Amino acid sequence: MSVFGIRKRLRAALGMGRPARQITTYTLTYVLPDGSERVIEAEEKYSVLMASQSLSAPIGTGRRAGGTCPDGGCAECRVEVLDGTGLSLMTDSEKRSMEAAVRGEPHEGRARRPVPASTPRSRLACYAKVVGSGARIQVAELFDYDSLRGDPVGS
Repeated sequence: MSVFGIRKRLRAALGMGRPARQITTYTLTYVLPDGSERVIEAEEKYSVLMASQSLSAPIGTGRRAGGTCPDGGCAECRVEVLDGTGLSLMTDSEKRSMEAAVRGEPHEGRARRPVPASTPRSRLACYAKVVGSGARIQVAELFDYDSLRGDPVGS
């Protein structure tokens, strides 16, 4: 351990260190594709997509390994918000991403087919942030872990 690490531990032991940041969590309900509901605790400011890591499988994004695109512009993580209590407001960039997906505009240099029109309840799970308790999210698709396994014969 470095001198700085020892000093940090001594200060903490003597009550001189910075107070630990309090983690605030809120309840969030996911209505899964099979109709079942799962209530989870999500840290404040987590996106609905990040919070879905607490599910047996996260929200499906259409991307390999369930990840997100770097700019949130793929709009593959669309969910329906049944109750928006405790979620951040929709941003202009989230609206633009959804509109571009509906029009079928290319993203990251790749063509994409248009998606169904969004509804007033549509949100992108990567943009919607948890800021309080009470949100209910209808999930259309969970990530399929079997898609990562590849060819069973290894070719």
